[in-house]
Amino acid sequence: MKKIFAILLALLLVCSFVACSDEEVEKEDGTNLTVTDTEHHYNAGGTYNDRFVYEIINGNQVAIVGFESDYTPHDVVIPATIENCPVVEISDAAFYHCSQLKTITVPITVTKIGKMAFAGCVQLTAVKYVDNTASSIRTIDEYAFAYCESLSSITLPDTLTVLGEGAFFQCKALPSIDIPAVVRDAGGNVQSGVVTISDMAFMGCESLTTVTGGEGVETIGNYAFRGCAELASVSLSAVLTEIGDYAFSGCTALTQPTLGEGVTVGEYAFE
Repeated sequence: MKKIFAILLALLLVCSFVACSDEEVEKEDGTNLTVTDTEHHYNAGGTYNDRFVYEIINGNQVAIVGFESDYTPHDVVIPATIENCPVVEISDAAFYHCSQLKTITVPITVTKIGKMAFAGCVQLTAVKYVDNTASSIRTIDEYAFAYCESLSSITLPDTLTVLGEGAFFQCKALPSIDIPAVVRDAGGNVQSGVVTISDMAFMGCESLTTVTGGEGVETIGNYAFRGCAELASVSLSAVLTEIGDYAFSGCTALTQPTLGEGVTVGEYAFE
């Protein structure tokens, strides 16, 4: 647990000192995220005076970096374009601890939800997509929805490839989750789908009863489902090779599933 709070504290400190600058940042995949313009505000208007804080990145794309509105919890729709540029990213801590959110609708243009992007949004009940199913999200980063205690409806899109550490940590109302199946190209490279359920991804999701899908998951991280006391059914991939320490610890409703040969099981994984 010390690790969890150390990470959260570190991220909070980073978020507290965010400043806009024309500096070059390179992602792990080599994508250049040079901020070519500083913060601006997009007034969406409406009853609650929604206003999105954003930056132009890569010259022609938009990252949402903050949100302002009247306090009353309400449905919020992220615009698909701002200044005729597609909104491709919800940046780290963009909606952190935003108690105005009741539901959030994410446009198909968005490919990444950053670290702690919606963490602590305790009124958030649902994440929606514009046409109900279609989404281009490939990354849900570390602690993106941590402590969203009312979140009861979200579909992980088929395009998802990265499910970050603690992504749904302590989402106490989440009843079920379907893990996107892995799709590979002719060379064996992952095109979509989740290969790794990261450490603490669903830890403390005490209402979680079923986990489906997951064809192609190779690794279930440490503490991934720890404390999911209502979890009674979990689908395990035929290519699963590793289950981390305490991965299903405290899942008292779960009968240990039959595992294939060669699966490494960590300490107290099912205790």
